[in-house]
Amino acid sequence: MGLGIGAGCDRAPAPWSDAELALLQSLWIESLPPPSPDPSNRVADEPRAADLGQQLFFDPRLSGNGAVACATCHQPARHFTDGLARSQAIGTTRRNAPSLIGAAFSPWQYWDGRKDSLWSQALSPLEDPNEHGGNRMQYARLVANDPAYRRAYEALFGALPDLSDASRFPAAAAPVADPILNSAWQAMATADQDLINQIFANLGKAIAAYERLLLPGPSRFDAYVAALLSGATPNEHLSAAEVRGLRLFLDE
Repeated sequence: MGLGIGAGCDRAPAPWSDAELALLQSLWIESLPPPSPDPSNRVADEPRAADLGQQLFFDPRLSGNGAVACATCHQPARHFTDGLARSQAIGTTRRNAPSLIGAAFSPWQYWDGRKDSLWSQALSPLEDPNEHGGNRMQYARLVANDPAYRRAYEALFGALPDLSDASRFPAAAAPVADPILNSAWQAMATADQDLINQIFANLGKAIAAYERLLLPGPSRFDAYVAALLSGATPNEHLSAAEVRGLRLFLDE
């Protein structure tokens, strides 16, 4: 009688070799180091920046219609994604929103890796017409005119410029494809553009400081490895089928 596919499934699992244990330990969450420092963001690990970034992340005023926040497409209840094949904000995006959990460990952001820092990635959706659909002049004014935001921003980055002169700082402007926004931006003095760009970049850096705190938590796999390494019986954490799958996963 031939052997069926499940033959041997009830046998006691073979012990892991020292080399396999070392590989399992390398994949264990306790072996995960903290995210690498970001030399382009001096407030990357500043708790006050993370607090400001968290407020910005959930604030729908950072959008053209006042209804879209970062959390619209990166929902905590869905592991900081939205469960959609293509994310829906002001418009429909070209791709789905990747989870932000553990994003601080990646040197490249977006599915195609077109951004090289969390803070630069955080800025792009804010001016994308299908996502937040706003503009950097609008966001600079929001921070300058909201007392709580202003206090938090200035404690981190220094005094905000006076934006009250509408001849220098229009209500809406950005170097984007929209002809009206772009024309207003090009009419600004270079020094004033630099001031707004700095505010805009700093908002991204605060959001990134919050996102760096979104770290993965332990899974049943991690409990299994912890039990193995301590000499305890790990069978309660993974089923026999899952252990067989793990062996296949590690097998060269």
